[in-house]
Amino acid sequence: MSIRRAAVWSLASQYSSFAVQFATSVIISRLYLLPADVGLFSIALAAAMMFAIFQDLGISRFVSGQPDMRTDSVRDYAAVSVAIGWLVALLVALLAIPLARFYDQPRLAGVLWIIAAGYAISPFATVPAALLTRAMNFRALFLANAGSALTGGAVSVLCAAQGLGPASLAWGMLAIALSRLFIVIVQRPVWPRRPRNFAAVRPMISFGSSSAVISLSGAIGMRSQDLIVGRLLGIAATGLFTRATALAGQLSTLMVGAINAVFYPAFARKRDQGEDLGPPYMHLVSCNTALTWPALLGLALAAEPLVLTLYGPNWAQVAALLRWTALGEMFFVAIPLQMDIPILLGRIRPLVWINLLDTAMTVAILTLCAFYGVEAAAFSRILYGAVWFLIYAVYLHRLLSIRVRTMAATYGKSAVCAVAAGAPLYAAMHSGLYHAEQGLMPIIGLACAGVVCWLAALAALRHPAWSEICLAFGHARGLASRQQRG
Repeated sequence: MSIRRAAVWSLASQYSSFAVQFATSVIISRLYLLPADVGLFSIALAAAMMFAIFQDLGISRFVSGQPDMRTDSVRDYAAVSVAIGWLVALLVALLAIPLARFYDQPRLAGVLWIIAAGYAISPFATVPAALLTRAMNFRALFLANAGSALTGGAVSVLCAAQGLGPASLAWGMLAIALSRLFIVIVQRPVWPRRPRNFAAVRPMISFGSSSAVISLSGAIGMRSQDLIVGRLLGIAATGLFTRATALAGQLSTLMVGAINAVFYPAFARKRDQGEDLGPPYMHLVSCNTALTWPALLGLALAAEPLVLTLYGPNWAQVAALLRWTALGEMFFVAIPLQMDIPILLGRIRPLVWINLLDTAMTVAILTLCAFYGVEAAAFSRILYGAVWFLIYAVYLHRLLSIRVRTMAATYGKSAVCAVAAGAPLYAAMHSGLYHAEQGLMPIIGLACAGVVCWLAALAALRHPAWSEICLAFGHARGLASRQQRG
């Protein structure tokens, strides 16, 4: 499967999964759950995911990206994955009661036990999914991701309607694990077997040991946020904070997450062929920022009407937080594959130290800001994002021998295009022509005007993303012509 064709399937998977998850969150938040309910689930999930990072142990990256991966040992890899997954599930289950006592929330224990059940199931799908990624069979992954998201969303809504509260989200996670496993196994059956000898799994474990340190560091940095906010500000504040960070993160994932997933195996192939990864990486950066920066800026500008329309007055406080988290997210999308590129190039050891520094910064910045309230905690995403960007921009600049001038020009063009896209909405809101009480219809019109300005800026600056848009338009027009002739 070609990179562009794989990207189409990956985008379809990303969009469909996002649509289901977003619709589920809107329905549940608007009709059934309050911020405190979501906050309680977020604390449980964050604590569980501190251990869940060991489930993969770098197996997915090893299977999908390593040139020396032995295909006759995939069942051995699957056995290791399942063994680790069950150990993680046991640890999460044992954590349930102590964590419930720590936060003085008895319901946390039940939620964690349901999450642990899902963690016991999901490792069976790790190796089959990684093999599908290695083969760039993103059509099969689309079926797995979209199908499991639909199943999990339906289960969550039904459970919430029955009054199960925060546990409804955990039951949805369990349903996702079960349905994804079923679909992936049908597409690429791999059943675990007891490893014949340690030599069969030694390369994977050696790779995974360093990867596990990176994953643990990343998990502490990402998942400790809800735990810190929950401990310092309470579960209601955690629900608001989680919703704001999730909205910003989901939007960036929707825009470019699928494309980044395709580029990991694609870059692995280029590395194996001895190609320079610098130019294609900067092309990816330019397309990422050209797409996501305007969207995130628009999300920050339209935060209040969006939150009120989608989630209702119970969640109104999210709007103020969303402005900061959306702007902070712009830093994170500016350096894609910041973990994957060094791993592909065998630079795991320096990446470990950089990641530890990154983790220490996020914990320190968030903890300090959280003492000043939940909005300050949201603002910390901008402070941390700026530091994170500098750390990884310098590292990848040296690793890929990318000129500073090239990076500056790329980011400068994308920034101009983002400002052009947000100009109509900004002008309308600050001139008094639009108010949040007017709803979303004017926002849609202003967004369309922003798209026109964005396209004009892309064309005027000869942004690399413009060539991709023209190519996609030409391909669609050619396909339409062939269908008419047929």
